[in-house]
Amino acid sequence: MTNPHVAFQSSETLHTKTDAFIRDMQGGASKPQPKEIEEIMAIFIDEALQAFMLRASEAANLSSGMLKVVNMTCSTISKATALVVGRSARKMDLKQNQDSASYMDQVRQPGEDGETWYVAFPVNEGLAMKGANLPQLCENGDFEEARRELEEYLLEVTDESIHWYFEKPMALLKFGPVLRKIASVGVETTRKASRSLIHNLIPKLTEEQLTASCRYQASMLMDFPSKH
Repeated sequence: MTNPHVAFQSSETLHTKTDAFIRDMQGGASKPQPKEIEEIMAIFIDEALQAFMLRASEAANLSSGMLKVVNMTCSTISKATALVVGRSARKMDLKQNQDSASYMDQVRQPGEDGETWYVAFPVNEGLAMKGANLPQLCENGDFEEARRELEEYLLEVTDESIHWYFEKPMALLKFGPVLRKIASVGVETTRKASRSLIHNLIPKLTEEQLTASCRYQASMLMDFPSKH
């Protein structure tokens, strides 16, 4: 049985590094690997921002002014998460490294060709249907409804992505009070920056940009077997 997921394709570098880390931790590693975790997370954050923000912006053919706002938002999120990862990776023990590996295995999915890998999180049927129906609204000329639906969809996807990519692993790793505070600030910075971008950007899209954005968001929906 498969379930709808929001997914982006992993680079070969991200997959190779993640796979090696998972294998080491599952194969009886004797000590933590903070450098590997930092490298994996740096690549992951970069690729997630590329998929959810930068490529989405390119697909919509945004103006230079709008792209500047997108890039500033990405920079804000990147700096906030780098601080969290940098502080936490060096303090994680072997068990936390092993739990991190298990989590990484949860959010990766193989493509049908057996060679491509995706980073994915599950979404409910209602949210998936909302995303999948976005292009049809534009094709029907219902642009204002499409604009409302796209904004609602992106806000919900933002919350889901933060849950799966930040809150879930933090809960799994059972950070102490200091790291929990640092991580919480990083999460809220990411949430506020993302939501602000959505609220500011979507109302300014032309009909052509809106159509391209709706198509791009629908293209990120894929069906995978549930691991959760």
